[in-house]
This record gives sequence, C-alpha cells and structure tokens, in this order.
Amino acid sequence: MKEDLVSYIWRHKMWGTAPLTTVNGEEIDIIDVGLPNNSSGPDFFNAKIRIGDTLWAGNVEIHVRASDWNRHKHETDAAYNSVILHVVADSDCAVKNQKGNVLPQLQLPIDTRYIALADQLMASPQTIACEKYWDAHLVARLSLMMNGLLCERLENKVKVIGEILNSNQNDWEETFYQVLAKSFGMKTNEVPFVQLAKSLPQHILAKQKDQLLQIEALLIGQAGLLDDLEVTDGYTDKLIAEYKFLRQKYSLQPINPQLWKKGGIRPVNSPYVRLAEFAMLIYHSEHLFRKVVDTTDTKEMHKLFSFGTSDYWQTHYVPASASKKQNKTIGEALRNSILINCVAPMLFAYGKAMGVEGMTDRVFDLLNSIPAEQNSIVEVWKNMGVEVKNAYDSQALIELKKVYCDKKDCLRCKLGHQVFKRNI
Repeated sequence: MKEDLVSYIWRHKMWGTAPLTTVNGEEIDIIDVGLPNNSSGPDFFNAKIRIGDTLWAGNVEIHVRASDWNRHKHETDAAYNSVILHVVADSDCAVKNQKGNVLPQLQLPIDTRYIALADQLMASPQTIACEKYWDAHLVARLSLMMNGLLCERLENKVKVIGEILNSNQNDWEETFYQVLAKSFGMKTNEVPFVQLAKSLPQHILAKQKDQLLQIEALLIGQAGLLDDLEVTDGYTDKLIAEYKFLRQKYSLQPINPQLWKKGGIRPVNSPYVRLAEFAMLIYHSEHLFRKVVDTTDTKEMHKLFSFGTSDYWQTHYVPASASKKQNKTIGEALRNSILINCVAPMLFAYGKAMGVEGMTDRVFDLLNSIPAEQNSIVEVWKNMGVEVKNAYDSQALIELKKVYCDKKDCLRCKLGHQVFKRNI
C-alpha cells in the first residue's frame, strides 16, 4: 500500500460507517478532514476533529505505518507540532512531536477492495489506466472537467513564463519575443531558437525595425548559419557583410550552428526559412506583444501571425541554391502552434499578473477558434470515444494525459475518483 491511497481514503471519507476510535480507544468524530497540502509540512491543514469530549482544530499527518513518522524525522521538526491527529494504515508504534507530546493516532479502516483496485490501476498496461472501466458516464464526467484541466495546463505554462519574465526584469515584450521564438522552433529546432533569442535581445532588432535585410542578417548570422557557407550569392554576401558589421557593433557572439537540425525535415521547415519568416514577423510587428494584448478579435489575432518571407526566400530553402518559386508563408500548423503555445499562455499570464478583466475568456475564445491538435495523445482520447473539437479540448486532454495518466496518478484524478466510487 502507498501513502497516496491512505491520504485518498482520508480526503474522501471513504472509511465506512463504523465508529472511529484512536488506538487508545477514544471516540473520534471527523468534522472536517482539512485541506490537502502540496508543499512541505503536514499533509492536511485546518482540520476539525473531536477526540473524546475535546474539539481540536489543527493539522493532520498521513502515513502508511506509524513508524514512518520517526523515519521522516517529524519528531524533531517543529513544523509538525501543530498536528492534532496521526492517521495511519498500520499503527506499529506510538509517536511524539518535537515537544515530546504523544499524538492521538487513528488506524484508518481501509477496505481491501480499495487496495486491490488501486494496485490494478497502477499495474495497468493500458495507456489510460482506467480504460477497462471506460463508459459513457466517464465520458460525460470528462466533459465537465475540461475547463479545469485547461486552466491547470495554462497555470503550469504561466509558471515557466514567470521564470522567463523574472530573468527579463519584468519586460513583457522581451519575454514574449523569447516564448515566440521557442514556438517558431517547434519540437525540431526549439532549443536553438530559444538560445538565439536569448543571445539576440529584442531591443537590438528594434533598432533595425525598418531594415528587413539587417533583421535577417542578425537572426541568421546570430544563429551561426552564415559561417562557413560553401557557396554564396549576391544576397547571402550582403547578409554576411551586414552581420559582420552588426556583430561587431553590438558585440554579439553567435550560437553553435551544430544545434540546428537540417536533415530529415521538410524543406519548408528549413531553419533558414523559419528564420526568414521570423524576421518578416518582427519587421512588420513593432511592439508585437502590445498588439497581441490589444487585439480582442480572434480573426485579427490569427492575422497577426500570417506573414511570409522576403522575395529571396520565395525561391530558396537554403542559401545560394535556387529552387522553384513557392509562396512561403507561416503555415497553418505553425501559426496554430504559436497561438496555442505562445499567445494563449502569455495572455493568460499577463491577465493574471495585471488583473485584466475578461482575459481568461479571451484566451478560451482564442483556443476555441483553433482546430484541435493532431498528435498521438489526441488520438488516444478519440479512440476512447472522446470528442475533440478544437484546441480548447486538445490542450485539456494533453494535460490530463501528461499530468495524471502518464504518472498513473489516478488518486488525484476526478475520473479515477469516479472509478473508485462506482467499483467498490
């Protein structure tokens, strides 16, 4: 048995109807089990429990065995002096707090069927542990969970954005620029795009705001992709010359060009094309994050990220190697990825930090306007009969799969709770 199961039984009061007593025989009346604590300290805060004739208010600590209290050294930790009840599955010893007081202890009666079901879910070979129990009831329950799951996913992204924002001294435009660069790299070239953005601050690009050639030279040169070109032409010679001058002017050090993945990808995803698209977006979008914040119409938001490249890259995928002309623009897949992974979480973070009324609804509207992502996680849910209409749905389902299903964290999942309630 794991401590999570004991905590789960306690949290949901799933110990049956028999009267509870301490190991010393005192009657216990659980008025309030308290609030789960996900950080350091006792497992449940602000519980209310009557032991004998005395009403106690304080914290509760959960263990599988009572001796775990000493193994975790709680008897020497003043943070646990507030514990009013020690709840265990096996009372193998008495325990004391740091003050030397013996704690009231409850050996929680746990139905062995809960243990068997928990073990079965943990050992399930299925991608979704509760798939065996999947039915229309769980599908309906899942539909009620979507909003919460999406908020949870956005909150997790906000934590990452907060770290970037802090490193940028609360500069929202610089932070947006770096998060945007990460989105442009997608999974293939995410790492070098992030390093590029960190090595080339936005304010340097802003100084060249009216010069697309210089913006391209800065981005492609700083990416290390102008060094040691085997073949050049008139345009790339200009890029090299411009970057040489700007590199010296701004004391820049290019990133390692070996970070870029060039092989095994479609030509349209070539790092040069992606950087040329990024350059055009920057060229047309001064104070881009301010525009994103001010744009309330979802169609207009999509248009903000609908740019192509300069003429040269319409006939080139790599430098000095002409190809058939193709109108290279930020494709739907990339644009949607930017909106999902950059714009939506940045707006959510900004709205939360600045107290902007209605920003969460705007983020939800934006995600509802984007088609559902097409990936293996979404396919899993579709195969289980879940309707996935848009990015609002797919983002929620990705959160459920990654945070709960992949970790077999069924005891914290509301679907897992339904499985326990309906199968015991």
